[in-house]
Amino acid sequence: MRRGGEWVQAAGLVGAALLFASMLRTASPGAGGSPEGALPGPPAKGIPRRISFLALGDINLGRGVGQRILQGDTLFPFASVADTLRSYDVVFANLESNISDQNGRTEHPRNNIVFTAPPAAAEALRRAGITVVATANNHALDFGESALEQTMAYLDSAGVAHAGTGSRRGECYRPAIIEAEGIRLAVFAVTDIMNSTGGEWTKFVASADTALLLPAVRGVRDSVDAVILSYHGGDEYAGRASGRTRAFVRDVLQGGVDLLIGHHPHVPFGLDAFGGRLAAHSLGNFVFRQPDRYWTRFGFALSAVIVKDTAGTRMESVRCLPLRADFQPAFLSGGEDAQRVLGRIRMLSTREASEKLAW
Repeated sequence: MRRGGEWVQAAGLVGAALLFASMLRTASPGAGGSPEGALPGPPAKGIPRRISFLALGDINLGRGVGQRILQGDTLFPFASVADTLRSYDVVFANLESNISDQNGRTEHPRNNIVFTAPPAAAEALRRAGITVVATANNHALDFGESALEQTMAYLDSAGVAHAGTGSRRGECYRPAIIEAEGIRLAVFAVTDIMNSTGGEWTKFVASADTALLLPAVRGVRDSVDAVILSYHGGDEYAGRASGRTRAFVRDVLQGGVDLLIGHHPHVPFGLDAFGGRLAAHSLGNFVFRQPDRYWTRFGFALSAVIVKDTAGTRMESVRCLPLRADFQPAFLSGGEDAQRVLGRIRMLSTREASEKLAW
């Protein structure tokens, strides 16, 4: 277990971070008896428990990065960030690539937007300190059902939890349950977009269908301290979150999700807060190189301390950590680029979210 709280020592990040002052969550519908703003869940006994949590954006371990991993440099994509990631108790990321054995190939020979990571990529994630990944996204079936099965098997073998895909219909909405320091998190993942045509993909990948998702959320709500949802959707390279995305976010936060982490646009967006619950519409890229557009070269990580005590469970010290995205991403410790990323987040965040921020 990595020690909770070491995140505050990450050099240079404090000055670039945004703070939420002890943001409290509201109880889920139908859960009575919790103080206003507290996440539902069994009260802790004795000393308050706390864990550090970090959410990252899009990670593609295929293409050129995959070739470096095949050469044996499994920590290549995380060389500049691994020490920071390992200082957190729970680290989430969106895994944008399959992990499968394609005889040394890491992208389709005729289509470079179809890609896969090699088998050793699962071990790379573990070594970097990543705890849980979302596998529900538009690239989930790039190399077919077999590659998806391999992805889940390699992640299982490496001890990296995953959510959003399954071997058959129904398994996709089974959350990854993460427990650290006596705090239980349920992590779901869904996608609103798929590269393949037709509806057969929904047998293996969780779609952003609230009629299927919210019953699964309610099914675990009382047995965990917080519910986190990874949402893959929205418009690529857009200026802000779409109306469709915001409507979905509102529905799921009102339906029992405590924190939503968005991705797919490949650029950083702002934050929303519905009833005190937080949504980060798009963290942007992390291990992903898209140099042709300015904002695809930057993103941010969302950091928080999750505290559980006799009052319930809440998120404190929520921070936005600006970063430069690339084959080897790096956190920005200050300077014009960091301020520009934070300024964009400020501009795109809603009033309710902004009022909870210490700019």
